[in-house]
Amino acid sequence: MQLNPKALGLTAGVLGGAFWLVAMVLSLLTGFGEQTLTTWGSWHPLFTYGWVGMIVAVIEHLIGGYIVGWLFATVYNQFLKQPPTQ
Repeated sequence: MQLNPKALGLTAGVLGGAFWLVAMVLSLLTGFGEQTLTTWGSWHPLFTYGWVGMIVAVIEHLIGGYIVGWLFATVYNQFLKQPPTQ
């Protein structure tokens, strides 16, 4: 069964962006997990712990998730096309 690269990319991007959005909104409203999100955010360029940083991180996850999902599906489909080695 082949994977649809566009569908997997969109799914991975939306899930990654949604997770970051929910985590940041809850953290910004309650203060819970601020240190953890700040640590995770250090991996993201232009990230700051705040509402603007949340938007930047969500956009990065949408784009990055799409790329990773698309690449995974494409590589997976290429492996399906290769005959088994003996």
